Amino acid sequence: MPSSYKKLFHELPWESPQGSPRSVAASDHSNTQSPPSSWSIPSQSESSSQQGTAWSQASSADRASPSMSNQYISSQSRVQHSSFLNDGQTRSYHLDVVQHPQRTAEFGSASLSRLPLAPPVVVQLTVRDRFGNSIIPEMELPFLIAHLSLFTDDGSRPLDMGTSPNGEAPPRRLLYGNLVSSPQKLRDLQGRLGLYFLFPDASIRWRGRFQLGISLLRISETNASGTMSIASQGTVLAQARTRSFDVYAHENYVAPPITRLTQSFLRQGARIHAFTPNGP
Repeated sequence: MPSSYKKLFHELPWESPQGSPRSVAASDHSNTQSPPSSWSIPSQSESSSQQGTAWSQASSADRASPSMSNQYISSQSRVQHSSFLNDGQTRSYHLDVVQHPQRTAEFGSASLSRLPLAPPVVVQLTVRDRFGNSIIPEMELPFLIAHLSLFTDDGSRPLDMGTSPNGEAPPRRLLYGNLVSSPQKLRDLQGRLGLYFLFPDASIRWRGRFQLGISLLRISETNASGTMSIASQGTVLAQARTRSFDVYAHENYVAPPITRLTQSFLRQGARIHAFTPNGP
């Protein structure tokens, strides 16, 4: 990854939180081609009236036609797949932390023996078009990333560097591990398809109580001809925060049980770690 992005990740703009945890959605405005008219979804009353008229005029052969049945089923899909990079409409992006970290153990200077936050942080991304429909922007997905940042317990101050609890060690970076995630298409416990960012490899150097911040960034830009390329700097589309969690001394740490959501994602082939809880 270019050095300009590494610098960006440590200089992301964060507003002072009004409460914790929180989630902030942002909108994306673009001026390219409009979506097909078939994306427009009529109201329930209008749809019922149109369907009634169509059925009253159809022959018995039409009613038995498989193609009509498939078309009706397709229109009921809850998530639409969009192939447009920028479709001339307002898109909204929303992050929701669906699995919060509970605890981990400090690793101090022993980075090779560090333990990740448990359970792993899982953040769901919801993208909606101007009609309010949830969409999966297929061509935009490779250019969307989420990035972790560390905050104080009350979320009022970002934490980049920190000293040991006894103050003897020099200041060092507190948040360690794989802090960038790409979206994965997975199904939740109800079987609904969605976009998720997973952070199974994030550790904290020193004990204490903290929050994590998540930023959604788009690292692409589109020129007037519609060609997409890597941007010189990313655009922050949405932000969210986790609940506060604890970091213990290694000898006092007890891993929490593996969650049902983690188990479900593992069965679906998600790139995520799972550790068996240990005794006190």
